[in-house]
Amino acid sequence: MKREQQRRVRWNKVRRAAFLDHLAGTCNVTEAAALAGMSSPHVYHLRRTDERFAEEWHKALLVGYQMLETELLGHVLAGGGDTIERVDGRKVDVDKAMRLLALHRNSMNGKWKGAPATLKRARPEDTDAAILKKLAMMDRARARAAEEKGAQ
Repeated sequence: MKREQQRRVRWNKVRRAAFLDHLAGTCNVTEAAALAGMSSPHVYHLRRTDERFAEEWHKALLVGYQMLETELLGHVLAGGGDTIERVDGRKVDVDKAMRLLALHRNSMNGKWKGAPATLKRARPEDTDAAILKKLAMMDRARARAAEEKGAQ
């Protein structure tokens, strides 16, 4: 598709709300993005660059996992079988849902490598300060090494 033919879609409050609502209901980023009229790469980019949106995304996923856990609990307590039918009509394998919830719990508790330690993102001025501090330490170490070498 030529660049002139591509339709640029703007992110707005309505699209954002639609995305977050669908994400909370399904935990499916691709579907939520499509429903909001956006692409998955666009919403992932927005999550990386907009701290508030990243926090809203995280909260929506927490709601989605809580809803799955509640549906699963109700299903098991009602003596259900190997699958549950979700609110949106999709059938989910109970064992897979249990594993998914366990992985989610582990990720929230930092028990696997991919778990985010926190949702806070470093500000550019914080990373710049940390880099400058490290460079200053390296300069001091080089100066000490040069002094020691000169003293010998």
